[in-house]
Amino acid sequence: MRAAVGLLLLVLTTAARADFAAEAIAANCTICHAREDGDAGMPALADQSAAQLRQSLLDFKYDRKTATLMNRIAKGYSDAELAVVADYLGKR
Repeated sequence: MRAAVGLLLLVLTTAARADFAAEAIAANCTICHAREDGDAGMPALADQSAAQLRQSLLDFKYDRKTATLMNRIAKGYSDAELAVVADYLGKR
């Protein structure tokens, strides 16, 4: 019983950390990108699905898509981190 409770707490803690990490990375994204239509000068994040965001981030990371800063920014994150933040932003 204790092992099951411990495993449940580990899973919940891991999920909470993933949510926190996604929220922290997403906060960086919204510095330049508006969450909704606005005057950010960059594409609004709300205009894209999680799958579109994930693909764009991976394309920037692996230089399949070019930009002034996004290639360098995306390279600072693992593929898993990019997927988590894309899923987080895609739900907004």
